[in-house]
Amino acid sequence: MENIVVGVDDSAAARSALAWVAHRSTAHAADVDVVHVVSDATAHRQSDEDVLANAERSFRSAAPEQNVRFHAAEGGVARTLGELSAGRDLLVIGVDPDHPLRTALRGWLPVRVIARTVPPVCIVPVGWAPRDGSVTVGLDDDSSSEEALTFAAREADETSRRLRIVHAWHLPEPEIDGSAALLVRPDRLLQEHRNTLDAATRSVQSRFPRVHVESDLVRSHPADALLQHAPTATMIVIGTHREGVLAGGYLGSVAQDILWRAGCPIVVAPSAGFPAKGAGR
Repeated sequence: MENIVVGVDDSAAARSALAWVAHRSTAHAADVDVVHVVSDATAHRQSDEDVLANAERSFRSAAPEQNVRFHAAEGGVARTLGELSAGRDLLVIGVDPDHPLRTALRGWLPVRVIARTVPPVCIVPVGWAPRDGSVTVGLDDDSSSEEALTFAAREADETSRRLRIVHAWHLPEPEIDGSAALLVRPDRLLQEHRNTLDAATRSVQSRFPRVHVESDLVRSHPADALLQHAPTATMIVIGTHREGVLAGGYLGSVAQDILWRAGCPIVVAPSAGFPAKGAGR
């Protein structure tokens, strides 16, 4: 049984996150905690009771048989959701791509939540609707993608979907005298990246033999490579090793580009070797 925490407020993005969790919980057994965090940023908005009552009506209408709890919690949103999701399988929040500063869990909190959360975080865009596409995962050059690959492969296995592994590469930026470019043979660099992608594909296939795996090697910026598949993907999974709140693996400018532009759920799966940032708002 999957243990899920979903953070809600009175926004359309939060309603989409709740709908995604309800839909997910009807596909396989889940234990769900719906949490409304009360902080200075939400103190003057719709009453906590109404937020939770509306969330309960919506969820029980979509998934009447599921095991779910609804409660409020006090504190900073990022810190509180990070603490409540510890030991769980997934934290879910909403985001409004058309209004990055008016998201569910306002402002840049989606990124701050990711940085302070141990389990994977799913960011659901406003207006979400179910899709039948593949699970798409971004493969980085370092270990930050290991948990992302495992999460994506397991998701594809449990939902009987195809898995697409996307790996982006590019030539190094030339220095003033061009020396950096001269030291690199494009054909050799391409083969190195092909080897990285092939090794990841073999690893996934050996652990999840039922999953149909497709690989995509793209000479492009990582965000652009992943966004090519966003219109049809059921979700995009990316990794992070949290070297700074906005750095590490795909968590940085790449993650921000994807969060605001993808139009499909984004799962950020942190590397097990890198703990979440300390408590904070």
